[in-house]
Amino acid sequence: MTPLVLLVGFLGSGKTTYLRKLLPALQSNGLDPHVVINDYQNAKVDAALLEDLAESVVPISGSCVCCGSREELIASLEKFEHAPNRVLVVETNGTTDSEELIELLSLEPALSGFTLPIQLSVIDGKRWQKRFWHNSLELEQARTANFLFVSRTDEIDEARAIAIAKSFEKHGIADQRATPDQFAIELVEIVAAVGKFATRDVVAHPAGCDCGHDHHHHEDHDHDHSHEAHHFASLQIDLPEIVTRSSLERFLAALPDEVIRAKGLVRLTESPGEYHVFQKVERSVQLLPIGANSRLNHSVSVLIGPHIPEEGVRASVAELFAAQS
Repeated sequence: MTPLVLLVGFLGSGKTTYLRKLLPALQSNGLDPHVVINDYQNAKVDAALLEDLAESVVPISGSCVCCGSREELIASLEKFEHAPNRVLVVETNGTTDSEELIELLSLEPALSGFTLPIQLSVIDGKRWQKRFWHNSLELEQARTANFLFVSRTDEIDEARAIAIAKSFEKHGIADQRATPDQFAIELVEIVAAVGKFATRDVVAHPAGCDCGHDHHHHEDHDHDHSHEAHHFASLQIDLPEIVTRSSLERFLAALPDEVIRAKGLVRLTESPGEYHVFQKVERSVQLLPIGANSRLNHSVSVLIGPHIPEEGVRASVAELFAAQS
């Protein structure tokens, strides 16, 4: 698989500056970086600044890749040629809804050759949470991040730096910071962990397995979660093909606080002939029927959050659905 990296940050936070340092660091560590860059009007301008630093740079000008330009992004990723030691970095524009983008990339079946998203958010230390009505967007861009980089630290004093750290703690933001050199080393480790797997595809558990839940399987058929110790912005878990509504509700209620958002697809025992999309944001749960056809073709849940306790969640899934009622 190819690591799929999302470089996120509010307008003017310093994403392209960070990327210009990250790409040489990746190359010096033996990786082959490729870039997709999204901006409202000048994506080609920023792309020109990166052309000498990556094998390929694809500009997407227009609205955010989480909404208006999403089809163009998916098309670019579908065309990507996977090869050993390659890394794809998507630099998003400043107003990207990171939750929406993670959900899109995690659930899209055509992108199974990529890992689940790995997000680094660039935080402008001088302007953090001084965005007025955009504060909530900036906050969510940080909450979904696996790694952070605080820019413009040379323009703030110690009191401001302490205030930023306290703000991260208050809002449940994992303050795991990474310079370009440090992040490059993290990606080297991730490449080594996922490189032996061709896809992130999931299939039903094999005949004879009575564990009550589905496994991830890879082309060598070994059940190996060695890559799970690394950081992903989402977690994909298979659910039983048909579930009771009460079991689904218990599953969603039992999710840990680290899960910022949950979304997925199921068939219910009450109406097994059609799929339902479910979504949980904080304590609010929505369930919407979508008919008999779905691109995913199996029941699945995607949990969004950068530090989800995966082992505990998988155990919970097995327990909750083992004896549905």
